[in-house]
Formats: sequence, C-alpha cells, structure tokens
Amino acid sequence: MNLLAYHSFYLVGIKGVAMTSLAQCLIDAGKKVQGSDLAEEFVTQPLLNKRGIHIDIGFEHEFPKDIECVIYTAAHSAQQNPQVQRAFAKGLPVFSQAEALAQLFNQKSGIAVCGVGGKSTVSAMIAWILEKNGKNPSFSVGVGNIPGLNKTGQWSDTDTYFVAEADEYVTDPSAPSREEEITPRFSFMTPFITVCTNLSFDHPDVYRDFEHTQEVFKTFFSQIKEGGTLVANSENKNIIEAFELKTQIVYFGESADSDLQLMKYKSQEGFTKSIIRYGQETFELKLQIPGKYNVLNACAAILAAHLASTSIKESVQLLADFRSTQRRAEFVGEKSGVRYYDDYAHHPHEVSQVIRAFREWFPERRLVIAFQSHTFSRTKALFNEFVESFAEADEVIMIDIFASAREQADPSITSDLLCTAINQRFPHISVQNFHTLQKLAEYLKQSLNPHDVVLTLGAGDIYKVHELL
Repeated sequence: MNLLAYHSFYLVGIKGVAMTSLAQCLIDAGKKVQGSDLAEEFVTQPLLNKRGIHIDIGFEHEFPKDIECVIYTAAHSAQQNPQVQRAFAKGLPVFSQAEALAQLFNQKSGIAVCGVGGKSTVSAMIAWILEKNGKNPSFSVGVGNIPGLNKTGQWSDTDTYFVAEADEYVTDPSAPSREEEITPRFSFMTPFITVCTNLSFDHPDVYRDFEHTQEVFKTFFSQIKEGGTLVANSENKNIIEAFELKTQIVYFGESADSDLQLMKYKSQEGFTKSIIRYGQETFELKLQIPGKYNVLNACAAILAAHLASTSIKESVQLLADFRSTQRRAEFVGEKSGVRYYDDYAHHPHEVSQVIRAFREWFPERRLVIAFQSHTFSRTKALFNEFVESFAEADEVIMIDIFASAREQADPSITSDLLCTAINQRFPHISVQNFHTLQKLAEYLKQSLNPHDVVLTLGAGDIYKVHELL
C-alpha cells in the first residue's frame, strides 16, 4: 500500500537525523506524526520541537489508538525493538526508515546521493540549489539542520524531484545473527539520477571487505531508471567502468577527462576559491566552507543540478551563499580568541580530509583535534588508516570509542591503543585520551591559548563538549 494512503504515523527512534527528516516530509504531506526515542537530547531536537511532534520516552509505550503505520530505524534493535514487535503483533503496517523514504522518493524523479563521505553535504547542496532556484523540490537529508533552509526534510506536490541521501548501511544490522541476508538501506530506491561521492570500504560490521562493498554499490547503480544518469567521482572511474553498467555516466573530479573538472583550487580562512570547467566554459566557484573535498562535493552537486535543468552558472552563484550543514565543518563559536569548529567525520578518509582543510585555512594557528571514534568494528578494521589520518594535527585529544547501539563493546580495541599508535607514528604530535566529555572539557579550559583552533570530530556525541565550554 502507498505510504501516503495512511494518515497517522508512529516513528520508533524519531530523534535520529534520518527519521527526523522523514517526519518533516510526512508532516508536509499532511500527515500526523509522533514517535518514541531515548531521553537524551539529540541535534534534531530543535526541528522536532518546531514541528510540535510528541515524543514518548523509551520503547515500552503502547501506541495511540489512531496510529495506522509504524516506521522504525536501524538503531534501537531495529525489528527486535519492543514497540516494533508490538506493531507486528497488532498487525499494523510496519516499514523501516529506508523503505518508507523510498516509498516517497520513488514517486518522483529521484536524485540519490551515495558514497563513503560527502552524502549529507552533496544532498544538502543539491536541495539548496533547487530550492533557491525556485523549484520547490522534495528532499531528505540526514543532518541536524541546513542553515538557510532551516529544515532537513520537505515534501512538495509541485516539483518532480526528490533529493535524498542513499545510505549503504543496512536496515537491520542484527540480520546475520539470525542467518538472514543483509538489506542495504538504499536498495529500495530507484533513482533517476544517482550521485556517488566516493567508493571505499566502510561498515566492517556488515560488509566483509571492499569487494563486498563494490558488489552492493554495483547493484544499486543498476537500479537507476532507464534514461537516467550516474554522476561519479573520476577517482573511481576504473572501478565503475569494470561494473559494465548500461546507464549513462558523467564524471566530476580533477582529471582532465572529467565532464566537470576542478582545475584550480585555493583555500584561505573563511572561503575557498576554485576554477571549474564544463565543456569549453570555465567558472569561478567560491565557497564558505573549507577543503578541496568540499569543492569536489560542490562539483558533484552542480553536475546533478545541471541534469535537473539548472545551469552550471546558476548553481555556482547559488552555492556562494551555502553555509554547510550542522556538524559539517560547522563554526560553533569563538571564545577568548579560540575558534571552535565541529565535524561529523568518522571514517579515516574523511578525518584526514577535514584536518587538511582546516590546516589550509589556519596554517599559522595551533590545530587541536578532539576525536571520538565511532564503533569498535570500524576502529579495529581501519586502525592503521585512522593512525595516518591525524598526520597534520598539532595536538590530538580523544574520549573513549562511541559504543553504537548497533554493536557489542569490544575490549580488544580502545582509544588508548589508538593514541599510543599515533604517538609512535608521529612523536611530535601530543596525543592523549581523556575518556569522558567532562574531563576533555576540563583539559581544554586549562590548556587552550588565544589563536588556537579546536576541531571536534566524530559521529557520536563529542559535539556536546562545546556546551560544556
């Protein structure tokens, strides 16, 4: 049954960024939305409060009598969650967040953004371009907020496009323990345009190796609708060509054979200025966010928007006002001459890129990186890559690994081990683990000097240290 045929929805784990963006889409479609989650405050709280959404604390509550449909997230035990189990027992229609999003997405000309790193930023950039260009698109972006749009989800009856993150993670990470096949979250989507930011190995808790990851992406690319297009990073050209896809492929990147080429790049505090080429024309692209990786993110977004009938020139002009998203190179504030930033980077590739971006912005300042690794399995599988990713920091301070609700603790891998390895590899970098947010905040209060730059990194709750400061 079409998701929009139901009127009253209950979202289990509603505070998650993907669930909150979906909730906004449903409300825009005229639906009643409520849900449940943990008591702790998430980055999505202001958006949920703004929409007046009632949230039950915990997962033991009975459903209100008028609930017609239940949607759950991969977190909080997925299908094994007590409320989800109760919904099955009552015979209520039950969807994973991925299935529900795809139900909306597939009704439109979908623009899906996948890849390891950059999904949220590129999705937000495309939504920004289309919205500011007056197209009124539907979109769903898994972040706390998009400044300037002041929402992360939107449903539109008037426009044909739906921009969404396409996540390669799975709907139920516990499936293998029941000898069931894993289901990638993006597998329900049939896009018209698919953007792939980057292909690399991630989620070792559900994927065996890079080859397994490639298989999953190849299958997803094959789901592009007839007449559609894959927009891909030219760094991954050899991999994608080996997939022997039948769909049209266009590339962005630094290589001369890219359809949209990054030719020149300059970074200084407060902005990046680049020259990009499309066909025989060149354009100056100025962004308020740091890093070559963000310029490449912009190239991906510009190319996708061009396929959605927005000129390269218009997109370049509109992105000059784009101020990123919450927890993506976000400027938190300045105090006593110290500048504070926050970023969601949690894969070694992302960590190294964002550190390099801030080193370019602040070459003369001391760069203090406060890092919280996300999941034991990722830290263990990519340990050596994590060590190398901190090469350009002046100081690295950590708290304990964020224990995701989707996996068991693993005492064989710790932040202490990571600190020791970084110190051995880069003896000139000061490295310490402070275990808790409180102790980290106390250290920062005592040790920082005017002109220092502090950058918090991680997909857990390390951003909360800014509140303590």
